Amino acid sequence: MIPSISAWLAWAGYVGVAPLIAIGISIAYFISSSRQQTLGGRLAASSHGVAIALLYAAAWVVLLSGKSNRSLGSIYAFALLLPVALIVTSFFIYRGNRLIHWLQPVNLLCLLWIGFAGVMMVTGESL
Repeated sequence: MIPSISAWLAWAGYVGVAPLIAIGISIAYFISSSRQQTLGGRLAASSHGVAIALLYAAAWVVLLSGKSNRSLGSIYAFALLLPVALIVTSFFIYRGNRLIHWLQPVNLLCLLWIGFAGVMMVTGESL
């Protein structure tokens, strides 16, 4: 039986929404940062969402390669601290309108989702 369009759209939403929102938040940070700030500083202040999306992509690579292993769960969970550190760093090095920091709760929700789904993918276990 051929899956319906709505089933494909639901799957695409399940797979793609959180990393796309996280990347969008990174783009918003980069665009709204002060032009007087160095390019390196602007990239560092806006890298949190990209890091979240890359961790999710890494989990998919592990799953699709068939290399899921229970021991990878703790490594992946530890790697989730990197975006948290980048979020905290952005509060200190971002130069621009501080109201943009109100996007960080959304970023943290994306990170929670990616952490939840990613750990299941890298371990090969589900609830």
